[in-house]
Amino acid sequence: MHRAEILVLLAFLMVEPSIVIGAEVIQRDHVLELDKVFSPQTSVANLIERFGEANVTTEQIYIGEGFYEEGTVLFKNSDEEKVEILWKDPKSKQFPKLVLLRGKKSRWRTTRGLALGLDLRTVEKLNRRPFRLRGFAWDYEGAVTSWSGGSLGKQEVDHCTEWARLRPEEHVVDGMKRYYYQVLGDREFSSGHPAMQALNPRVYMVILGCER
Repeated sequence: MHRAEILVLLAFLMVEPSIVIGAEVIQRDHVLELDKVFSPQTSVANLIERFGEANVTTEQIYIGEGFYEEGTVLFKNSDEEKVEILWKDPKSKQFPKLVLLRGKKSRWRTTRGLALGLDLRTVEKLNRRPFRLRGFAWDYEGAVTSWSGGSLGKQEVDHCTEWARLRPEEHVVDGMKRYYYQVLGDREFSSGHPAMQALNPRVYMVILGCER
């Protein structure tokens, strides 16, 4: 292979993989900020215009305790791009009620840096203080109940408030059951609780709760 051909091949291999969103091409390492895309006035029509009709679908979304609600999903076949939206007006699909990320990793985050996969200690640093969350091993395990006056609880004007749910990884629980048993069930705990610090759970859900 000639040197010129090698250089062309290397250039091709160095191109970042990308996804096509409507008329836009967004690089895979580009971070999408939830609260710059969604506002209390967002509609499904806005999402189709921005992301393309093929990437916006109507789905049944799990809301806990065995119940589902019809909503809208962006990029349903991509774990790292998927976003679920529940609407205040489900008929016309306007005015987001909840915007949800679930899983271990996502290209989405909030402008303050809240993202899937972050551990509890990192979330405390983002919040600049300990926060309150529910215990583990039930439908709403690890749901943040209060940011306790921290940075993550500061709502932007006419926008959405961010929340999270955290849970410890299975291998951590297996090795630290004495800590895990201290923070179970529908009770509130401080993130500064010694058992919470030891388990250092990770964010498995990011939630935007929007107001009109």
